[in-house]
Amino acid sequence: MLNGLKKFASAVIAVTIAFTFVGAFTRLTEDRVNADTTAATTSLDPLKITGKVRMQTYGNKKGSYSSETGVLTLGKKGKKRIENITLNFKNTTEYAGGIKYRVYVQNKGWTDWKVSGQKAGTTGKRIEGVRIELTGELAKHYTVVYSAYMQTYKGKQSWVSDGATAGTPGEGKRVQKIQIKILPRERFGEQPNVVYRMYRTKYKWSKKWNRNGEVSGVTSGSSLNHEALQMTVIGSRYTGNIEYRAKGAGYSWMNWTTKNSTTGKPGKRMEEIMIRLTGELSEKFDIYYRTCVKSKGWLGWAKNGEKSGTEKYDLCIAALQCVIVPKDSGEPGDVNGVKSKYTSTYLVNGNPVMKFADFKADHKTSKTMVGIDVSKYQGDINFKKAKAAGVEFVILRCYVRNNYYDKTKKKYVWCNAPDTKFEQYYKDAKAAGLKVGLYFFTCDYTEENMRKYTQDMIKKCKLDEKQIDFLIAFDWENFDYYKRAHKSQKWTTKEMNKHIDSDLNKMVAVFEEEVEKAGYSASIYGSKSRLEGTWSPSIKNIKAGKNHLSIWMAHWVSKSSYKGDYYMWQVNSHGRVPGISGDVDLDVAYIDRLPSPKAPVKPEDPKDTPDTDTTKPSDNAVPEEAEKQPEEDNETPDSGTDAPEEGNATPDDSVKAPEEDEGSADGKKSSDNDSEEAIPSDDPVDEPADVTDNKTAEPKDASPAKETEPVKETAPVKETVPVKEAEPEKDASSSKDAAPAATAPSKQQPEEVRTEEPK
Repeated sequence: MLNGLKKFASAVIAVTIAFTFVGAFTRLTEDRVNADTTAATTSLDPLKITGKVRMQTYGNKKGSYSSETGVLTLGKKGKKRIENITLNFKNTTEYAGGIKYRVYVQNKGWTDWKVSGQKAGTTGKRIEGVRIELTGELAKHYTVVYSAYMQTYKGKQSWVSDGATAGTPGEGKRVQKIQIKILPRERFGEQPNVVYRMYRTKYKWSKKWNRNGEVSGVTSGSSLNHEALQMTVIGSRYTGNIEYRAKGAGYSWMNWTTKNSTTGKPGKRMEEIMIRLTGELSEKFDIYYRTCVKSKGWLGWAKNGEKSGTEKYDLCIAALQCVIVPKDSGEPGDVNGVKSKYTSTYLVNGNPVMKFADFKADHKTSKTMVGIDVSKYQGDINFKKAKAAGVEFVILRCYVRNNYYDKTKKKYVWCNAPDTKFEQYYKDAKAAGLKVGLYFFTCDYTEENMRKYTQDMIKKCKLDEKQIDFLIAFDWENFDYYKRAHKSQKWTTKEMNKHIDSDLNKMVAVFEEEVEKAGYSASIYGSKSRLEGTWSPSIKNIKAGKNHLSIWMAHWVSKSSYKGDYYMWQVNSHGRVPGISGDVDLDVAYIDRLPSPKAPVKPEDPKDTPDTDTTKPSDNAVPEEAEKQPEEDNETPDSGTDAPEEGNATPDDSVKAPEEDEGSADGKKSSDNDSEEAIPSDDPVDEPADVTDNKTAEPKDASPAKETEPVKETAPVKETVPVKEAEPEKDASSSKDAAPAATAPSKQQPEEVRTEEPK
């Protein structure tokens, strides 16, 4: 009997202890809001809130309020849905304001906002989400935090606050329980918490909300796209919100959204995001975030509204990390063991957007100088800031010879003038202590006009008054004339490339001749593939000592595979440099290869030296037939509404261009990016987007660069001087070098009245 009593007493004690622990655990679980939203306990009490709900089967049920925790609990975990809620709140503070709330009803969406004492919801349909806010002055001093216990998601939902969405609207999941608490903002610690989750094809919204640097998404082993994002900030003693937006496949940047609303479009991959804080939060904190891009890896940390992801790359964001740090405390570094593969915050066409500090770290040595090249499209530049950041030189666009289609006049016209920012850039760059070089942008196709406008450049840019530290580069990029001739004369791609190759090598010889007459040295700007193809004859003449040209090579990769000689390398077209807004080209110059900017002294009188270079005019003379300037300059064939196409490359879009080497410079010059945000306000309105001055080093369809190893090379264009064709029948009404009438397309006189690029 005694043993039986002892056993019974032990059992009672065990059960009592068990219930005590279960009760304690239950309270800890249900009152997680205290741990989630309070960093330090103070004497400030929460404000009392009461309410009721209508539940399936059970009907109307009053909520339970805990005076100990300040939490109002509505509903009950289980299989029954909540169909409507009514909140009752009496403001007992000195601050004016109240409470408002709304719910998401099955198949109907969000109700209107309700205030204290009003019912939100209906009868017979489940609630799938809830939003609650404080109003007036009260909201500046108090915050409302709440959570929803959902079918399927259960306790994995996070606490949210101040108007954010609790629940899973539109997913067909019922809300079973809601917990609410109104706290003084002073109860919170200094550090707010950021909470986020992603939507993935097939699996929809993640059941778990991630927070404070946790990885949201799947970084590997999944072919499913992440398509949408929700975020919120909780536990903040400061007013303000988090705002975010996305851009993805088939849609441009969405409007900024806030507090657990959805950005992105389920069904379409999400490729770029921006995140920022507002109000007091933005004054006290920075928000940092980084994305893992499918097949590429983790990018660098972006902050406060910067882009993260990929542009024009068709790659999905696979995962996200986000943290809030005290203002100006710097990047978080490695978080939760994750390391960034890139320092760049996003990629464009596979070309990393590169901060100048990273570029400098990679390329600055005792044998190199690091710099930039710019045109008017960079807008106002603070060269002193650029200099302080480590920029050592700048190559300025000095002159523009541009042909484009004027939509108003419905014909092709020319602009021939110094870059509108050239004089100011030159003055400011010199004042900042930078070395200066120049480049001449041209769309010409005849030697005679090349001579004329090279001379015009020398005169109007006042080169005799300038102190130039680098060579003057020849930058030809627009094959518009050849594109139109290609269509009208039915040239093959091979025939068109032959004309381009032949004409360009003749024009650069004239350019070199005129530049040397002015006392300067000349160079060729070209992409890797063009240097291996188009420019082969000129490069052979360099090696044979028949000219004094040097090479400025463009190849937008981390390690170039170009085998030829070059004195300067354009590494990246999406640089970020202090003092410059938007993209800028980044260049590295090799000190031991850098030729003198002064023209070389010729050892003998040219009259006594046989002219072995057939690409140059004999004795620098203009043929008799060319002494008379062509009527209104060189005639430009008209092709109706076809816009000129830029691209230091090959044929028009009706004939597939030969594949270029991967990783080559491609698309537009950084200053002429398609994005509206990258185009300054003075960009020509009527000029086609791909006609403005840009250093197009490869065709637009070039494959993106591989970051980890040199790209595979395609076979270069055969390095032989194009076979000279028989002189076509000349048009008696035009100059010697105008396009021949017998084979040329219909012509239209170009205009020469413009003195600068259109605004």
